[in-house]
Amino acid sequence: MMTDKKSGYVAIIGRPNVGKSTLINALIGEKVTIVTSKPQTTVQNILGILNDDDSQIILVDTPGLVSNKQIASQYKTYNKSVVDALSSSDVIVMLSEANKWTKTDEYLLDQIKAQSMPSIHVVNKVDRFKDKTKILDSLKDHSHLDIFSDVIPVSAKYQKNLDALLAVIKGHLPNKHLDFDDKASTDQDLHFRISEALRERLMENLNDELPYKFDCVIETLEDKEKVFLIEMAILVNKQAHKKIIIGKQGQLLKRIGSQARAEIEKILGRQVYLSTYIKVVKPGQRK
Repeated sequence: MMTDKKSGYVAIIGRPNVGKSTLINALIGEKVTIVTSKPQTTVQNILGILNDDDSQIILVDTPGLVSNKQIASQYKTYNKSVVDALSSSDVIVMLSEANKWTKTDEYLLDQIKAQSMPSIHVVNKVDRFKDKTKILDSLKDHSHLDIFSDVIPVSAKYQKNLDALLAVIKGHLPNKHLDFDDKASTDQDLHFRISEALRERLMENLNDELPYKFDCVIETLEDKEKVFLIEMAILVNKQAHKKIIIGKQGQLLKRIGSQARAEIEKILGRQVYLSTYIKVVKPGQRK
């Protein structure tokens, strides 16, 4: 392992759907964490690893933190993942949305204040505003800015101003042994990434009908040199959920499978034959 590189963990935190996963994928240069328009898409801390000539930046994608007490009780595990990421990181990046500040953002500030580490405020989605001075004026209205070392406006979607963000992050990182191989881009294994590709397509296609309590499980994965043969099961709680996912004459499941296959081929870099089926399994019976 090299010892002369800047290296450390960077917790990316923010309320649901503010663009955390999009930012990490843009920084890494490949999809290491799924992105959908649904809240709570990320359900556990996922690491994206950015390697360059002088650093290894380990980006921790966290679930969107929720502050409402009733909602927070439902997502207690998600919030614990966020707090754990904060306490074990070298740098905190708080992501907010341009010209939109909520009670959840205020709650996040309280979490950051409890930590004694460098913090950066990244204002995302600035591409939505032609007049950037309005964004800067809005930022000046917030008295909390003194807790951050820097405030950086970006567009994760269009990869704008990301170099400036990386330069600031590197300035806060220590020189130390690398925790991961310098060719790694994530800590997640192939099985997890393949399962997540199917989960992403399910979440995007099912809209408000989505049965959130489902799992995607790889039953078989065979490497046939030129092609991968993959069979996956979608585990749901109820027969009604199974019918929703199948859709009329099986067309919805077919479309989801086709989209997931395309994503999996990008991950594996090879042709994939993907078959999927749905199985009703009570949560307590899942392994």
